[in-house]
Amino acid sequence: MSFVDRGYEDVVRDVLTSLTSGVAGERAAVGVYDASARPASVPDVVLKRRPVRRVSRVAGVLAPLTPGGDPVPSEFSLNDYELVAGPEDPRDLSTIRFLPFGRKPASGSELTVNYYPRNVEPSPVTDVNVGSVVRTLVEAVSRELAGLYAQINLAYDSGFLETAAGSSLDRVVALLGVERYRAGRPLGLVVFSRRAGSAGTISLPPGIPVTDAPDKLRYETSEAHTMLPNESTAEVRVRGASADTPTVKAGTLSVVQRAIAGIDAVTNPSDTVTAVQDESDDELRARARGALTSSNKGTIGAIENGLLQMPEVRAVSLVEFPNGVPGELKLSVSLTDATLPALPADVLAKIEELRPAGVRVLAEMAGKTELRARLALVLAGGNRSASDVERLHGVVAGRLAGLVAKSGVGQRIRTGPLVRAILADQPIVDATLQLGLKAGAIGRPGEDFLADPGAIVELAEVDIGFDQDTFDTPPTGGPPVAVDVTAIVPVVLAPGAAIAAVQTQIDARLRKYFGALAPAATVTAEALLNLLRDESLYTVDRLGLHVTLAAGPQFVEVADGGPTFTVLAGQTFNVSKVTVPGGTPA
Repeated sequence: MSFVDRGYEDVVRDVLTSLTSGVAGERAAVGVYDASARPASVPDVVLKRRPVRRVSRVAGVLAPLTPGGDPVPSEFSLNDYELVAGPEDPRDLSTIRFLPFGRKPASGSELTVNYYPRNVEPSPVTDVNVGSVVRTLVEAVSRELAGLYAQINLAYDSGFLETAAGSSLDRVVALLGVERYRAGRPLGLVVFSRRAGSAGTISLPPGIPVTDAPDKLRYETSEAHTMLPNESTAEVRVRGASADTPTVKAGTLSVVQRAIAGIDAVTNPSDTVTAVQDESDDELRARARGALTSSNKGTIGAIENGLLQMPEVRAVSLVEFPNGVPGELKLSVSLTDATLPALPADVLAKIEELRPAGVRVLAEMAGKTELRARLALVLAGGNRSASDVERLHGVVAGRLAGLVAKSGVGQRIRTGPLVRAILADQPIVDATLQLGLKAGAIGRPGEDFLADPGAIVELAEVDIGFDQDTFDTPPTGGPPVAVDVTAIVPVVLAPGAAIAAVQTQIDARLRKYFGALAPAATVTAEALLNLLRDESLYTVDRLGLHVTLAAGPQFVEVADGGPTFTVLAGQTFNVSKVTVPGGTPA
């Protein structure tokens, strides 16, 4: 009995055919032919027990609907074929010939044929109609046989990762040392953000470690996800890395503890919760595939994936034949804890476990290359206060240093994506970036930096210098006029929102808005309300909104139903104080 799922109807048909002196389930090969010809000519199929009195069933497969697809199962009828005689004897009906314009089996496939030979002894069974004694017995036996087929196929499928389910899947993945996550482990969603300027698809495998800033609360992605070229974010499910991992508040998970090309940031938009159900079969299969990849030995991919599964490993670089000697690999490992002087014992043990037999692995800590950078910014507007420019420089330096810190071992640092990231969500019109060694010459504007194959690149904020900023609309004359901005923005917090986060967001939006104002622009209460609106976190009390703009002894208070403020040439704005009284709904 083969491991093929045969249903009750198939079993009954074949048993009745055999019982009435027919041939059941004869396999016949279809010759190779040109399926693109019009009409296509299928080679004749000759049956073994000739001559044939009648054909009761012809089954096979049609050609795939798409290139590379699966063949389509099909039952052929008399509209698709005819029974013809051989060339020697016109009475010898023994050949199945497919009609020119009927359905045709796939080239090189196989047919299953049930038929009745002409030269056989008459069957002692004369009544196989529904309800007869013979038919009733045959159907009862066939039902038991169909059940056995189903049980055998279930046992067969239970031995494979893709088809096993429930407790059978638990036994399969146990071979890889993987266990199903039980109820009680925290779970939630995180949002990965694409790095500005990165193109193409980004693969996010299961098992990516996502932690809080101090790396004390660790979660792992529980599913595979592909970020398409036109997507800037991706939502991925995560679970606690261990059974005792606590739930966390929104915004706590902010660090990807593994270098992923094209990923800029991660956060959890909502609180994680405690799972009330065990891990699903699909999630368990996804984790097991990652474990299977790392459990393979003898390939570069297996060594890299196996090491990246370890929480203490941030990035890995492998070089074959580093000294021109076959059988050697140079392995450079970057650790999440940069203070360690050497590779930990468990990392060395993992390397020994994964390395191919007879291959020498030269493992070392990834080297460190310190960079310096220079930036020339073109700012929006005609002028800005010194404090606002200093604050803007700090934001840009922090973002630039953070992006460089996420690069992998030996990775090229490209200036294009870094500049695009600097321009995002900032009042910056353009930027020119130069990179170079901290102790060496600075590179040309826009020139990429290629690190050594076994080194990671670091860029400290103190090593980022700024040239004199320029403006896209310089003032037309006269000294700049400083305008001091103070704001009172009463809000009603949404459930779960924190007043500190709301204060920070409103302050940042106001600074960005006033930093980008151009001459002739009008500041109105409606424009400010639209700027500050974020109903997911809070609701602004429009009657309590007051923004005061003061230049020397003169001032204008912008409020709902009150006056507006028109920007004059040469005016620069400094947001000095933002007060956000807040409360929760009753």
